[in-house]
Amino acid sequence: MTDKQKFYESAARRFKAELKLYGATAAIHLENKNDEVFWGKVMRYLCPNKKFRFISSSRSATGNVTAGCTQCLQYIDYLDERFWIAIDSDYRYLKEAPYMNARNFVLQTYTYSFENHFCFSQCISDSLQRAVAPNRFNFDFDKFLKEYSRIVYPLMVWQLYLESIDPTAFPKSVFHRMLSLGNCPAGFMHNNGESVLDILRKRQKKFLQHLKNTYPEADTTWFEARCNELGVRHDNCYLFVRGHNIYDMLNYMGRKIVSYMRDQHRDTQREHHFEYFFTSRISFGKYAEIEKIEQDVRYLAGLSGK
Repeated sequence: MTDKQKFYESAARRFKAELKLYGATAAIHLENKNDEVFWGKVMRYLCPNKKFRFISSSRSATGNVTAGCTQCLQYIDYLDERFWIAIDSDYRYLKEAPYMNARNFVLQTYTYSFENHFCFSQCISDSLQRAVAPNRFNFDFDKFLKEYSRIVYPLMVWQLYLESIDPTAFPKSVFHRMLSLGNCPAGFMHNNGESVLDILRKRQKKFLQHLKNTYPEADTTWFEARCNELGVRHDNCYLFVRGHNIYDMLNYMGRKIVSYMRDQHRDTQREHHFEYFFTSRISFGKYAEIEKIEQDVRYLAGLSGK
């Protein structure tokens, strides 16, 4: 065993030994502090009678306080029913990384990141209704996100395909930039966000044509079939793109709609903190990806209760 392995094995033993001090069932190492917003809600909902210790960072073998997925995975060989990690799936789920399952004491989001769960269409619609008077503004986020997904889906399939044969051809960083909108165009809230979707359509059309011209013999059929098998479809692709991008876009749109409604109706009696509502709810049991998390947590909670 190397010195590095000994270091992380010792740290894992310490986390487990300290559980009595915290009165906790298990320790869960997260990628960073922000992840506790999501995983805290998950654990409280699914395991209301259990307490968990969240670890948002830990020391690396070089002595630095370190966070992130790589740091979590340093503990992969030292996990058990009392010590787990919880990480964003990123593309690891789509690539079926062998260690990404509850049997290895790894919890994952099944979406790109935890932010995507707050963006589930029912969540975002409920957030808007809670931030403004119910039914006062007619913006159909479910319809918007389905159309967004139809536009983005072929780009995602191409990105996965090219990453497997030439990672420099269409790196994730380029894909993420294509999804970034900055400030949405003025008047986006009318016609159900069509001006936002039109920007994405133009980018998609131009870049897809470039890819088809550059790789005329390319066949993405297998990758599309694999995506569908793993739950990525034309109408829900927004759950699998980079969470920061979709979250920032929807948060901006929601805040602008709330601000518009406040000005229109001069409603000063209601609170209009859209982001508070945006991150306050998870639609448990409403879609496949959150149900997979529920199954994993119940499995591990059962083991930890032995």
